[in-house]
Amino acid sequence: MPLRFDRCVTLSVVRPLQRLSVLSRKSGIPILMYHSIAEDVDDSVHPYYRTVTTPSTFETHMRILHSAGYDAVPLSEAVRMLRGNPKADSSLGAHSDGIESENMTTAIEASRRVVVVTFDDGFQDFHSTAFPILDKFGFKATVFLTSGCIDGDFITGRACLRKQEIRELAKHDIEFGSHTVTHPQLLNLTKEQITSELTDSKKAIEDLIGLRVFLFSYPYRFPEEDAAFTRRLSATLTDQGYSAGVTTVIGLSQIGDNPLFLRRLPMNEADDAELFLAKLEGAYDWLHTGQLMHKKCRLIMHRYRSRLSNWTA
Repeated sequence: MPLRFDRCVTLSVVRPLQRLSVLSRKSGIPILMYHSIAEDVDDSVHPYYRTVTTPSTFETHMRILHSAGYDAVPLSEAVRMLRGNPKADSSLGAHSDGIESENMTTAIEASRRVVVVTFDDGFQDFHSTAFPILDKFGFKATVFLTSGCIDGDFITGRACLRKQEIRELAKHDIEFGSHTVTHPQLLNLTKEQITSELTDSKKAIEDLIGLRVFLFSYPYRFPEEDAAFTRRLSATLTDQGYSAGVTTVIGLSQIGDNPLFLRRLPMNEADDAELFLAKLEGAYDWLHTGQLMHKKCRLIMHRYRSRLSNWTA
């Protein structure tokens, strides 16, 4: 197995320093990002980039959460807590037109350990494998559907959820959100194309489950370094009726974060119990700083090359 620099730093440096109070512990809500729960793991790629988790490892993760006293809630409920409204009506969420917002400075309930378990892409193994495990522990989850792949296969060839399975899961209080229609690189699309991806997927899911859809998951790497793009995307999401969403940006989600672009913690087969717990405690958040610097450098170089090309054309 390739040496995991991120694991070494997290467990050998950051976590010990946090426990010694040399580094302050992060507070917030861990939003876990899973994709497929299946036996055919993608072990040909570096552990950080894997998107498949075996059923046994996923069950271990859920057992750790349960033993540690975590309550796995839908994303909509966690967003209410982050917005300072943790005691809102429990029916608010997939049954509502949006998420209520009150005092942004209200602290998250200290007596309650909350986690959000999310799944991107909408694979069929969520119904056959992940849901029974979640149900065993009494956990809720939020699934982001690539609407154009429903009743078919994902762009990688992996089977996606069928309509009847989605309806069945919705009746068991599984929350659904949009992951676009075709899972494109939104950064490369026109405003009209982005709007179509957002509106068409939203409508397709709403028509399927008969509930309001207002949650969104950004496909691929989130371009947080491109402030102009994220401002446009935020406005478009709001215009199309979305009020909360998640990204691939690493970290615990905290009070004051933009509810449309919440951070998550990537999870897969390579996350052993020790690293899994460290991520829950915020010891993995350090990685975001380095990634953001790298993204900004790439953006600067891209813009520089574009200008240079224009000058020499």
